[in-house]
Amino acid sequence: MERKLSFRCLIALGTAALLLGTAAVPALAVAEEKSSPFDAPGVYRPSMPAGSEKDPLPKTSAAKKEVRGPSDPSYKMDVKYDSTKHQINGTLTVRFANNLGMEMKDIWFNVWANAETFRENGGVVEIHKVKVDGTAADFSLKGTGLHIKGLSIPENASAKVQMEFTVQVPEAQDRFGWYGTTVSLGNWFPILAVYDDEGWNVDPYYPYGESFYSLSGNFDVRLTTDKEQVVAATGTRIGKPKVSGKWAVHRFKAKNVRDFAIELDPTYKVKSGMAGKVKVNVYYTEKHAKFADAMLESGIESIELFSEKYGQYPWPELDVVSMEGWFGGMEYPQLIMMSLNDNRTEEWVKSVVAHENGHQWFYGLLGNNEYDEPWLDESFATFSAALYDGELEDYEVPPVDDPYYHLSSPVSAFTARGEEGIYAYYRMIYGYGASTLNDLREKLGDRRFYEGMQTYFQENLYGVTTTRDFIDTMERTSGEDLSQFFHDHRVYLSDQE
Repeated sequence: MERKLSFRCLIALGTAALLLGTAAVPALAVAEEKSSPFDAPGVYRPSMPAGSEKDPLPKTSAAKKEVRGPSDPSYKMDVKYDSTKHQINGTLTVRFANNLGMEMKDIWFNVWANAETFRENGGVVEIHKVKVDGTAADFSLKGTGLHIKGLSIPENASAKVQMEFTVQVPEAQDRFGWYGTTVSLGNWFPILAVYDDEGWNVDPYYPYGESFYSLSGNFDVRLTTDKEQVVAATGTRIGKPKVSGKWAVHRFKAKNVRDFAIELDPTYKVKSGMAGKVKVNVYYTEKHAKFADAMLESGIESIELFSEKYGQYPWPELDVVSMEGWFGGMEYPQLIMMSLNDNRTEEWVKSVVAHENGHQWFYGLLGNNEYDEPWLDESFATFSAALYDGELEDYEVPPVDDPYYHLSSPVSAFTARGEEGIYAYYRMIYGYGASTLNDLREKLGDRRFYEGMQTYFQENLYGVTTTRDFIDTMERTSGEDLSQFFHDHRVYLSDQE
């Protein structure tokens, strides 16, 4: 997610604090942290203490591969959006396999649309019924954690969860909300949480970054809207909308994606182009028409560039969609939200599209726990934007002075420090993280650096990566011991003694 200013401005000004552009940041961030489901396991991940006395990283080649599940999730949704009520009603069916090596006695879903940030603006989620393999199940929704309990799903068995739900969409200029005629549906439905070595991951929603962590799966979504609505969504449209009276039914399918986002606006116009075999669609309103060409150009060029440097973009489409938010841009699989206003410039638009497109690789195709290790997607997307902008030769952002903050810190380490921590989050995770990757590129040289990045991509495509995975790959492909390099750049492993 890109915040407020371009990365070019971040470097020139020398501070990530300017990215926030609002005095309300600390209060909202702290409030959201308090709204977490405290009875959920694993909601807090303590950070490793940083300091110059710390030893360099241990060798990583012997690290065991972590098991994450439930595996092979497949989502089927049939939902209706009523624009007069700003409300979604529908059903969700999720099929998955129990690959956890034990009986599953409960299941957790993250319900991000029920976060306090959205409830303060009129949003709320209600779960009406839940069935597991056809039998009514006991469930509770507290904050953003939906807990389904009293289960007995055998090891290696498949299961099906069905639920009926209602989502009240808040009036908000945000990744989830409606404003004017535009409706942004990011993180709007209950999504299966990830169980890993730390248990179920049901961390609190973070308004000024991401808490998202989900496994890749397949989606089949049937969406009913007012017939006037123009719809952009993750995946590929199946056929034309079916109109009946005042309603239209849209259907989308997506493979190997870890989320599903939707944008609606009856005034959208569409402009398209090709990046090789990938169709890039730009959805824009009349007042944002002057940026349509810049969005399309950057969308095409950045797909081509990142496919060359990291690995081929595998999906058939990418949608770049204009909206009005408090931020700069927001990434979802195959869909980018671009927050536009009259103060934006074409140069800014191209840079932010490149950043969000970088997330298609780092978050979309290579997943990570964005709450525990936010640098693994934001630093990489910021580096990608600088690569696209042609700024790597001059790219240098120093870290914050306080050694408490390190590059591999979880979100909780930053939110614990209030306003200071929020500013440090942007400086470290965006600016300094990208600068660290650029230092690594300069140390290894372009050939070895991008060979390492391509191996990292190929070995983890559609999966989930960690800091240890990245370091291991770069050491293995370069033939160098990089422990001192990462230590000097404040990158510490969570299991380091």
